[in-house]
Amino acid sequence: MADQVNYYRVLGVSREASQEEIRGAYRKLAKERHPDHPSGSAEEFSLLQEAHAVLSDPNRRRTHDEALDLAHAADQLAGLDFGSLEDELAARRQERESSGPPLSERLRGRFRRKEKVDGGRDDVRRRGRYEVREARWYEPHYFDPEPLTWKSGAISFVAAFVAFIAAGQFGLWATGVIDAGPFAFTHALGPFMPIVYTLVGLVVAYFAYRAAGYAALALVFVAALAVGSQGLPEGLLQFGTLGIIILLVVILLGNRRERAAR
Repeated sequence: MADQVNYYRVLGVSREASQEEIRGAYRKLAKERHPDHPSGSAEEFSLLQEAHAVLSDPNRRRTHDEALDLAHAADQLAGLDFGSLEDELAARRQERESSGPPLSERLRGRFRRKEKVDGGRDDVRRRGRYEVREARWYEPHYFDPEPLTWKSGAISFVAAFVAFIAAGQFGLWATGVIDAGPFAFTHALGPFMPIVYTLVGLVVAYFAYRAAGYAALALVFVAALAVGSQGLPEGLLQFGTLGIIILLVVILLGNRRERAAR
């Protein structure tokens, strides 16, 4: 295992360490190993940064753990005495039978079962020893939408089209362009229709992005364009598009804040 760098040892943490522990260890060691510090060096600081980058990313951390396991297995095989292999396997089999459930069952329970991470946060779950952030409704940048399909695309477009049609009809009544009839109460909302159009665009874009990502957002914009391009009611296209833009800004700011936290 000499050729495989163990980033846990670089940071001085265990393989079960949480993201908070990894981040804390990195910040402490970064001050000591920074090239500007008397006891620091550029090489050690670079290795420290690389270790933090790998262990802070769940996918890269999983790959690193697999590489450590393979390297450890290779070391074990290198020193294995094949003459006593059968006896050793028999002893291990007897040990497993006396210690509880089979290894395969323990592994399935470990990697498939989600448990709360120590500390009680409801939005962070653990798959084995890996932390997985579950997105809340107000954190769209944590959503993991499925790739766009014909079904999800059609649903996103039709739902957005119907929503903009309904908002447009409501706007025509509220602004007095057409006779509201029994919906005359909508006249009181006339001055607030830009806000209504913006909210409709935001809500439709939110659910479309959650279902199929940025491709679905593009279909929502096409639906707004199809409904509001005629200019009636006035402002539907502009403020509906503003709602879509607001969602995109929220996602962008969330991604930047997450990168800064790392």
